[in-house]
Amino acid sequence: MSLKKNKMHFSRRVVFVFTLIVLAPLLLLYGVTIFLMNLQSIRGLEALCNLEVRMNEDKIYENIQAYELIDKMIRANGDLLLFITSPENRDESEVIRTVKEESLTLERILSVEPSLYAIRVFTNSELVPERFPVIMHSSRENLASLSSWEFNYQAKYLAYMDSQSLPSACLTRELVNGKRPVGWVQLSMRMEDFFPFLRRSPPPHQNDFIFSLSESNGEKRLSQIFCQNAAPGREKLLSEKEIKDFGRQIFSGSNKENTRLQLAGKRSVAAWRYLPELGIVIAHTCETAMTLGYAATVTLLGLLASVIVGLGFFLIVRHTANRMFRGIYSVMNGMRRVSAGDLSVQIPVDASNEVRETQQTFNAMTSQLSEQIEQITTELHLIADTEMKAMQNQINAHFLYNVLETIHMQAVLAGNDDISQSILTLGKMMRYCLRWRIHTVTLEKEMEYIQSYVSILNIRNDYEVLLELDIPEELSELKIPKMIIQPFVENAFVHGIEPLAKDTVIRIYTEVDEAHKKIWLCVRDFGAGMSQAKVEEILSYLADEKYERDSTGSIGIKNIQQRLTLFYGNDYRLEIQSEAGEGTLIRVPLPIEGDMR
Repeated sequence: MSLKKNKMHFSRRVVFVFTLIVLAPLLLLYGVTIFLMNLQSIRGLEALCNLEVRMNEDKIYENIQAYELIDKMIRANGDLLLFITSPENRDESEVIRTVKEESLTLERILSVEPSLYAIRVFTNSELVPERFPVIMHSSRENLASLSSWEFNYQAKYLAYMDSQSLPSACLTRELVNGKRPVGWVQLSMRMEDFFPFLRRSPPPHQNDFIFSLSESNGEKRLSQIFCQNAAPGREKLLSEKEIKDFGRQIFSGSNKENTRLQLAGKRSVAAWRYLPELGIVIAHTCETAMTLGYAATVTLLGLLASVIVGLGFFLIVRHTANRMFRGIYSVMNGMRRVSAGDLSVQIPVDASNEVRETQQTFNAMTSQLSEQIEQITTELHLIADTEMKAMQNQINAHFLYNVLETIHMQAVLAGNDDISQSILTLGKMMRYCLRWRIHTVTLEKEMEYIQSYVSILNIRNDYEVLLELDIPEELSELKIPKMIIQPFVENAFVHGIEPLAKDTVIRIYTEVDEAHKKIWLCVRDFGAGMSQAKVEEILSYLADEKYERDSTGSIGIKNIQQRLTLFYGNDYRLEIQSEAGEGTLIRVPLPIEGDMR
């Protein structure tokens, strides 16, 4: 990010960092404290719900035990079972007497458990006279259709007896003498007595629920059970969606008997128990508002205090930082102008101590930088001219002498037009080389020169070197340094082909390296080659930028590497691959765009 785009002053960053250093641990500690408080509150509500539902469960099981005790007492009454099984074996007076006695016995049994308000024995025999509301005929109620436990059950057949037809928790079981069904026993307790927690008014934000559990087509469902005579506030009915959500928690397969859900639009914590004997689920719920209201107040006050403290600390640190860094702002503004290209900028020296020294150093730096850039620009032009002239001066005078001698012999012996063509080719080469002020040429022009150069070489030798060019047409106008390939072709002749003195091929082709945005201009010969040690020696020589050999060494290759570095940078290094007896490959890197420094 440039200084121009950086909209936050350095002093503001310092203020921000120092504020964070001080306030961040405090805010983190405060946040963790609030989180733990809320978590502890929720766990406290869960513990309260568990305690309440456990107490309710214990009371229900006490009532179930009372039912079981009375049921066993009735079934243990052998005289009663014998009587309702075969009343035909007794005369009328004995039947009436027995009915009265057994009715009194049942009423005395009822007094054993005062919470039970009804004991009914139904006989399948019509010969047994009825004595309401204790002994009745089974035909008065479809007893077989009743579940073992019925809730909010009302004895409609006793409608004229209000005290016997109240909504109740009713246990109905069949009486069997041996293997013969002889009747039914029905025990009833008022709903508010069977579920005693429904008698008392609910504490604030708390409630109790009872659900019956049924299964249809493999799907379990809950239905809410309510008590008409429950205490005010207990008759809270849940919507179908809330009951389904609660059932989904219970049927999820988790062993946890605590859950969190929305009831009547309020977040609540619930504890539940499934009572398999009754086929019901009891639950106790607490709204999180019981504790979260206090926690929310503490949280709000803490955040407000943190904001006030943080703002005050920020303003104090900012004022102090502005006084300290006012002098640095002038240096920053100067750096912005330098980054925009204005190297002549001079900033006022108006600060004290170290900042004043920084301002003075900045002014001296910009002055020196302007002078050095101007000097470097001039030196680059001089170096480029010098390097090009040095390269052009490397054309071997002995080579030109041999070429001219060859042309002379060709004229004496052949007496044909080859002489004019050879002279024409040589003229093209000399014109190309002697244009000293032209530092760059197109790749197409360089290849034309190489073709002329190889053509001249073939004249002077009794073997032929075939030049194969594989240059894509789209690269023909690529700008490259002049005479960048000729030294490698010359080396191929001198060091690789002449020692073998036989027909061969020199290939010049390109390779594109998209990943590094380079084009490799490759010169491949199939001559004598060289050892890996020699290759390493040449590469080491090229890497030494200060070292120079005389004209008998590899000065041409060194100049090419220096020009590549001058034009394109240090990333553009020659690559050499060779193997003795197999030939040599030189790879010259060029930028794809063809841009030079």
